[in-house]
Amino acid sequence: MKFRLRPYPQTISEECCRKLADTVGIPLVAAHLLCQRGVRTPEQLEVFLAPKLNHIPSPLLLKDTGKGVDLVVQAMEEGWPVVVYGDYDVDGICATSLLVEFLSLLHLDVHWHIPNRLTEGYGLNSATLQQLRNQVDGPALLITVDNGISAFQEVEEARAAGFHVLITDHHEPLQDLPKADAVINPKQQDCAFPCKDLSGAGVAFFLIIALRSKLIEKGFWQRDTAPNLKNYLDLVALGTVADVMSLSGVNRVLVRAGVEVLTARKRPGVWALCEQIGLREGDITAEDISFRLAPRINAAGRMGSPVVAAELLMSSGVKDAIGLARQLEQQNKKRRSIETEILDDAIVQCEEQVENNVPALVVYKKGWHPGVIGIVASRLCDRYFLPAIALTDDSMKKGHIKGSGRTVGKINIFNALTACEHHLDRFGGHPKAIGLSMKQDNLSDFKNEFRERVSDQFVDSEQICREVMVDYHIGNDVDVHHEMISFLRQLEPFGEDNPEPVFLIKNRKLSNVSLIKDEHLKFSLRLNDTTYRGIGFYMKESLRVADRNIDMAFTFKHSVFRGEKRVELMAVAIDETC
Repeated sequence: MKFRLRPYPQTISEECCRKLADTVGIPLVAAHLLCQRGVRTPEQLEVFLAPKLNHIPSPLLLKDTGKGVDLVVQAMEEGWPVVVYGDYDVDGICATSLLVEFLSLLHLDVHWHIPNRLTEGYGLNSATLQQLRNQVDGPALLITVDNGISAFQEVEEARAAGFHVLITDHHEPLQDLPKADAVINPKQQDCAFPCKDLSGAGVAFFLIIALRSKLIEKGFWQRDTAPNLKNYLDLVALGTVADVMSLSGVNRVLVRAGVEVLTARKRPGVWALCEQIGLREGDITAEDISFRLAPRINAAGRMGSPVVAAELLMSSGVKDAIGLARQLEQQNKKRRSIETEILDDAIVQCEEQVENNVPALVVYKKGWHPGVIGIVASRLCDRYFLPAIALTDDSMKKGHIKGSGRTVGKINIFNALTACEHHLDRFGGHPKAIGLSMKQDNLSDFKNEFRERVSDQFVDSEQICREVMVDYHIGNDVDVHHEMISFLRQLEPFGEDNPEPVFLIKNRKLSNVSLIKDEHLKFSLRLNDTTYRGIGFYMKESLRVADRNIDMAFTFKHSVFRGEKRVELMAVAIDETC
């Protein structure tokens, strides 16, 4: 195992770090953490530590947002029904809920649909579009959220059926775009919006910012009585964190405000879900979203219909929300059981591939549940530190298979997949996560070429070595005090491009070492004059070195238990001191 200190960006040096500490009067440890995150001046520090909503750019910088607003206004003026067509993951569910809630304030006839993963698949579906067309009369407006950027045929079919089409999406566009009336996607060419990493919910949020301004301008609302859009940021935070978007720049502003709204728990669905999982008190963090809230919202879509999750987020009454939250928890338990079974099968395949020193893992088995293979791919990445794709049969297309992929480190899985597109029927996604489908007969050739394209991205062997990135080495001369630990809270929310600070101690001994449930390592560690309790989840194997001098990477965790605030340690990696 290798511990590596997180470097400063190229524009920042140790001298910059010391100057920042002296100029603003903060400890050197704090300045070091900030500089690692690209903060080098007092002005940047203020924006980073206290991001404000007035820091976000104009929504009209998003290409076609003006056209999108005009389409919605035209729908209001001419009485068109509006259909919001979402996606079945957390981001798509949140984006759908956000847009439906807002559009429902505009006296529009609003319909919504989120496809069933098992029977309709991802994105616009031709048969479903025809069903939706039959439900509405005359001209209608179809708005996609978190999908649509690669739905060339389906957009043509929708327009031929009488829909005006507004695409809002954030997935990687291909060279050409569907022939919609308007396409809002920060990643499309000639889009001046400075943040290219908006989530689907983020794109939808900027659309409603522009809509609100337009409707105030037209006299539909007065500025002081118009909806407070901050109330929608809990949905934006959920979607952004769950979709592993960058938590820097614009997204940091949105998510920082969004977790404040989440913590208030004013949305009945959020309150009910927090009650269901025991998250009743304390601040809700990005980590809570990733590991507690998002998996349950996702569970409905993974098991089939995501309607329960969308209805939960849009519910206006506590009683209904409690019932829906219970349903989600039941579906999540079912999802975990199925995931465990599939993962065991996948590991058997991976062990053989790893013995052959492959640069990427590709696993396939008939009968695997398509709703959980994305999680399985992610688990395989974590276990083997290699890009991984998990595939199963496509129940809607005989002789075809479909699946999901995840990546590790700096390997761009979307680029690797793009180079193999001649083997595929359809694909899409981000640099870190993709979805794909192909003829089963193409699997062998696809595996070989995909692995070659991944291998092309390995600049040197270091890129495939398992490393633990640490932010600061706590030596014997470093004072670990309450103010330093409290400062870490100001760096939140943690996530992509703003990792939670990881600290390293070397040549120390743990005390009170034991196992919880025969798999989690429990310990104590003394730092300066304070003894901290700690835990290492799924670190049973570290018990063999816990009675020796060890090197340990860990994070500080703030929690509230029965009203009492406390700080504990969470081990990231433990190794015997050499």
